[in-house]
Amino acid sequence: MATLTNLLNNSLGGIVPAGTVIAWGANSTPNGYIHCNGAAISRTLYADLFAAIGGNFGGGDGSTTFNVPDLRGEFIRGFDDGRGADSGRGFASAQAAMMPRHRHQTRSWYLYGWGHAQVQGGSHFGWGTSNEFRWEPFGDSAGERSIDVSGGVAEGDQLRPRNVAMRFCIKF
Repeated sequence: MATLTNLLNNSLGGIVPAGTVIAWGANSTPNGYIHCNGAAISRTLYADLFAAIGGNFGGGDGSTTFNVPDLRGEFIRGFDDGRGADSGRGFASAQAAMMPRHRHQTRSWYLYGWGHAQVQGGSHFGWGTSNEFRWEPFGDSAGERSIDVSGGVAEGDQLRPRNVAMRFCIKF
């Protein structure tokens, strides 16, 4: 009868196949797994893993080693595989960050001669006066001024969702 260790370590037809990637909740790598850090490892010593992923994440030296995926600081995205959501993308390929072109509609309001402007999802700011309460697009009314819009999130050089850092590991 197979032991639990043999099952988990892919011996005797194990239940966790080589090439399975997990998010691990400790800053160490569990037994039977390799940290997904892009390292070149032996094709012979890790034959089951090489049979599963081959050179998908790098061919190593081309004869005796291959690379595990480097998932440090990366988000994983499902392979399109003909769906059309991310067409033309190759399996195991990396993608750079991207921000789609977009436009913000900006409107201001004026109340009883007080030149107060309110930005609604925009990045421009205008001042003017009026004798009534009304919504009015601005532009030529009293000039435009730019302001930074952060949307209540931290500023930086990345577009990213909230996230938690964990260690990705691959079964060998």
